[in-house]
Amino acid sequence: MIFVEDINFNSWSKGMFCKQSLDMGIGQFFTILEYVCSQTDTYFAKVDKDYTSQICPNCGTHTGKKELDVRVHKCLECGYEQDRDVAASLIIKQRGLEQAAVQLGLGGNPQDRAAPRRGRCARG
Repeated sequence: MIFVEDINFNSWSKGMFCKQSLDMGIGQFFTILEYVCSQTDTYFAKVDKDYTSQICPNCGTHTGKKELDVRVHKCLECGYEQDRDVAASLIIKQRGLEQAAVQLGLGGNPQDRAAPRRGRCARG
């Protein structure tokens, strides 16, 4: 299973880092990754990108916006501490697993289920 944030790369190309974001080719990488997953029967899903660095992966508390120079996630509610990027990746994983459970019929609200696309790829 592979989960990525559902990022709008078109809006990146109009922002402050327009040339840099177009040069990176990360949007093309995600397109290729999704294709490879569909060909190898690997579950691929794009999940909601909002607040991934602001939610505690341990207790689910919204810890608030952090400046980019703050590199450690600290939850005042449960005391959990982790590298900010690792904590965000755990939230992405949690969201992906929840989405996969609903789409594959393993739990969740049946009304939220969407038919998986070829190769079991899904978008959030």
